[in-house]
Amino acid sequence: MHHIQAFFIRLLSFIQAPQLLSVLVIANGVWLITPILLAYTGHIDWQAHGFTAWLQSLGFIQLLDLPRFSLGVILIGLGISLWGRSRIAWLFVLFVLVLLLLMDISMGKKYFSHAAYSAALVLLLMYGWRGFSSHSTTSTGLIALFSILVLAMYSVVGSLYLGTDFHPPIKDPFTALYFSMISMATVGYGDIVPVTVESRMFTISIVVFGVMIFTTSVVYIAGALVRDTQQIVQKRRTRMKNHYVIVGSSLLAQYVYKGLQARKIDAVVVCSEEQRQAYPENAAVVTGEPSSITTLAQASLKDAQCVMALEDSDAENTFILLAANELAASGVKKVTIINEESNRKKLLLLHADYVFSLAELGGELLMRVLNGEKIDSTVIAELLIGQTIGQTLNEQTPAQGSTPTAGKA
Repeated sequence: MHHIQAFFIRLLSFIQAPQLLSVLVIANGVWLITPILLAYTGHIDWQAHGFTAWLQSLGFIQLLDLPRFSLGVILIGLGISLWGRSRIAWLFVLFVLVLLLLMDISMGKKYFSHAAYSAALVLLLMYGWRGFSSHSTTSTGLIALFSILVLAMYSVVGSLYLGTDFHPPIKDPFTALYFSMISMATVGYGDIVPVTVESRMFTISIVVFGVMIFTTSVVYIAGALVRDTQQIVQKRRTRMKNHYVIVGSSLLAQYVYKGLQARKIDAVVVCSEEQRQAYPENAAVVTGEPSSITTLAQASLKDAQCVMALEDSDAENTFILLAANELAASGVKKVTIINEESNRKKLLLLHADYVFSLAELGGELLMRVLNGEKIDSTVIAELLIGQTIGQTLNEQTPAQGSTPTAGKA
């Protein structure tokens, strides 16, 4: 029993393999184009009489041969792309297979075997969808361009073949290309109108293919270009020198960022993807694991003036400082905060340049206010500077004083 289960597990994993599905899709495309090529290769005399005259001489060509041949070519190209686990190729293959399935069903028993094969292939592709996760902009553009070119060829050839079935008749390739593009884009100016059943069915196929593949290709390419442009702009923003790196999305981190922006000081924020909305859209933000050396490196930490670990968790700040110690140059100042007083000694062991306790500092300021003492920027500066000196003295002679709010490690 165990061996049978293991066999089926291996079989299912083999069926989900992108390479196997790629071969099956290519085989489907070859199945479509082979009988059409064998049927019409004996009539290639278009060089003597012209391409349009050759098309119109093939009066015995079936109406569905053109779209089936075009879809077969598309499947072969997309099947090759599936080998590289392309997500857009997987999506387009599903579109094409569904169209073929509908066409086969409408033709009755003649195409039953191909319909069954396409249906099984659809189920296999949907079952193994996790294997197609590649989003390369280059491959996306090539696949979309290939699909558009094949559809354009299909539309142009079909328009020339059915030229007299339109009003006014389509007699040259330029008019056919014009009609094809406005039909695929679903614009339809109405200056060229199909007047027969065949030409109307052909126009419907162009519109359907245009909506499902042409429009999807254009939208997919535009989205990929926008994402790549945003990534390029973001990388340029984060390539700074002598800037401040703010790690975290706490309320304190957000106010520090606002303060730096008000003073026109360059700053790069490092936070998780979920906390990205805490900062403005135009902010230079690196998203990822804040305590990861790779993520901090993307913020140009080596060229920074200061890195601040300002998370709400002392444990998270500890990991951030450990990563910063490995990555930052000797001149980069390291700052963090104490959220819980019980963690003070642990944070001081990380050799941060400044360690601030907001609770202690806030308590000292509150007591001064309640006692009627004067509070201004000079007093606050003296408090911070005095506490830094106090921390240094405390490290040298531990028995002489208490732990200050901010410390030089």
